Amino acid sequence: MRRFHWILIALFLTFIVSCGGGSGGGVVGGGGGSTIYAGSFTPAEPNPGANSVSLMGSGSSNIVTLTVNVTGTNDVFGGSFDLVYDPTMGEFANWVAGNLLESGGHQVSYQINAQQAGRVIVGVSRTTIGAGADAGISTALVQLRLRVIDAGSSPVRIENADLFNSQNPPGTLAGISFSGGTLSAQ
Repeated sequence: MRRFHWILIALFLTFIVSCGGGSGGGVVGGGGGSTIYAGSFTPAEPNPGANSVSLMGSGSSNIVTLTVNVTGTNDVFGGSFDLVYDPTMGEFANWVAGNLLESGGHQVSYQINAQQAGRVIVGVSRTTIGAGADAGISTALVQLRLRVIDAGSSPVRIENADLFNSQNPPGTLAGISFSGGTLSAQ
């Protein structure tokens, strides 16, 4: 509950200080040596059901894009979670805005913190109180990109996760399941 209040305060302060969202993000780390590993991602839940948040992945080189999808969930105003992965196998590269909360022309605030190796802390929400977004089919909340730095296979998890509704103040959406997957590289 304490984390929820902190996130609400942080999102409110972000809205006051900056009017709007944006996309992009900084690159963390330098990429290291000269070996390039081909990365891939296998979702734990390839066909997510209603009221779920799941990772889907794509990659054709050493960058793997993890799309955080919301499926079959109504009145989504925002969300927060930690993306946890093996820091010896990958490093956070950058992020790209999703399209779920932007629907209807809404401004969205993204708070992405990748200061701790192997953990990306994410907070995303609409910036004005009002109706939430409805995700019938899998719709992207945000995309996070990892640079593969070593060969192997390792789990990627979503931890400390919540989706929030559009009440004033936003409340936690109940009954949401969260699933990760496996990052592989060769």
